Amino acid sequence: MTERQKKFAEYYVQSGNGAESARKAGYSQSYAEHRTDELLRNVEIQQYIKELSEKLQDSRILTAKERQAILSDIIRDASHVEPSDRIRAIDTLNKMTGEYTLKVSASVEPSEKFADMLAQIGGEGLDE
Repeated sequence: MTERQKKFAEYYVQSGNGAESARKAGYSQSYAEHRTDELLRNVEIQQYIKELSEKLQDSRILTAKERQAILSDIIRDASHVEPSDRIRAIDTLNKMTGEYTLKVSASVEPSEKFADMLAQIGGEGLDE
């Protein structure tokens, strides 16, 4: 891939406009207006555009630590943030960090019907 093709791909990822990207990359006005589709069909350019797009998307996604930092900032900013928003941020942060645990207690007691069924199939010796 040529340097001009790389520049085209980089501009294209930023703007999504083929003709504008071609002009900025150094292609002639005529080429940019009539033959940009050739650049976009080029397999190497397509791959480079895909790589650049994925990197751009990845850089826009917040990590868990970044999200926690933002929520912590909201929680600490008592002067500019409504109390209800601070409480909601605390709740969200607690959920993210696993502060809430679900406690479940259950007990199972066999019914007479279950005991009768066990006796029929010869299950009296199951608790030995």
